[in-house]
Amino acid sequence: MASPEPNPSSPPGLWTRLWARPKARWLLGIPLGGLLMLGLGALALGSVNWGVEQASTTQFCFTCHSHQQFIRPEYEASSHFRNAVGVRAACADCHLPHGNWFATMYTHVLVSTDVIYETAGEISTREKFERHRGEMAQKVWAQMLGNQSAFCRKCHSFQAMDLTAQGGMPARSHAKAMQSGKTCIECHRGIVHTLPQNADELWGQVVARAKH
Repeated sequence: MASPEPNPSSPPGLWTRLWARPKARWLLGIPLGGLLMLGLGALALGSVNWGVEQASTTQFCFTCHSHQQFIRPEYEASSHFRNAVGVRAACADCHLPHGNWFATMYTHVLVSTDVIYETAGEISTREKFERHRGEMAQKVWAQMLGNQSAFCRKCHSFQAMDLTAQGGMPARSHAKAMQSGKTCIECHRGIVHTLPQNADELWGQVVARAKH
């Protein structure tokens, strides 16, 4: 039996309508829609970048009670806050990646988990804060040891050092560090923050874990 002839008066199918050439009045909507999406995407990305920039400021860090009460005095008493040459390092300079947007976002996500301890009152008093100081220090030391003190080397580099101007022990120590491949955190702990009790033992644990 021959197949029935298609009825020319029947409406076209769904796929036929989707792939049909749009009517003239809709043609202008295609580029306008693309521009609208591009604008919305740029606005969203700009908002995210603005939020990340604000969350990277030292003022934002000090909005936490523990940072304001316990960390800020240590920071403002350090040479990273006030020094002879007038160069100040902010929190983000030492604790956030530089030049890698994705790494910065990833670190922000990791750091945001600290809010849990803050809101739970885990470090709300001096006694509680000191109880966790060693654990917090080890976390930062391990990060810096793992990335070869990359955050420090944003401002400090062996290549830029004038060892003759340093003289004495600093010059000899830095010369040995350059030869042996040591990084900043291996010698410079407690530069800004007070060292925890049994700091040498805690550092040894960090080094041991890094070797496995």
